[in-house]
Amino acid sequence: MSLTAIIVLLLVGLILLLLEVFVLPGTNIAGVIGILFIVLAIFFGYRDLEKPIAHIILFTALALTVATVWLGLRSNTWNRLSLHSTISSKVMNVEPDELQVGARGESITRLNPMGRVLINNKSFEAKSGHLFIDPHTPIEIVKIEGNQIIVKPIDL
Repeated sequence: MSLTAIIVLLLVGLILLLLEVFVLPGTNIAGVIGILFIVLAIFFGYRDLEKPIAHIILFTALALTVATVWLGLRSNTWNRLSLHSTISSKVMNVEPDELQVGARGESITRLNPMGRVLINNKSFEAKSGHLFIDPHTPIEIVKIEGNQIIVKPIDL
């Protein structure tokens, strides 16, 4: 194999390793193939070229691989790639004295099967049993399971 082909193999391996570190972290496919290409470049360098040139290929590959991994492990690199937003929403907690089975209200949105209801002038997320309930339909609480309110439409 010629020196040009070995250099191309080495560069493709390093590009795949860079892709693994910066673009596709966690997939390991590009990284494994990149390392395989680098190892093949070193192998073909020793097999087909003179020893001093093969040593240069080996040390260049090692230096560039270590530099790539070092650059990828720097904390500033991961800070630029990581998600910084936080989730501030929380699960609705239904207080036992706030709502009781049999309380009546009105649907604000369509419940299919989840939607918003207005009970005691407060808005809650509720679930209809197996029915769809249109907006502004009178409803009644059938069951409260943890933080989930189950309602049914009532006929007036």
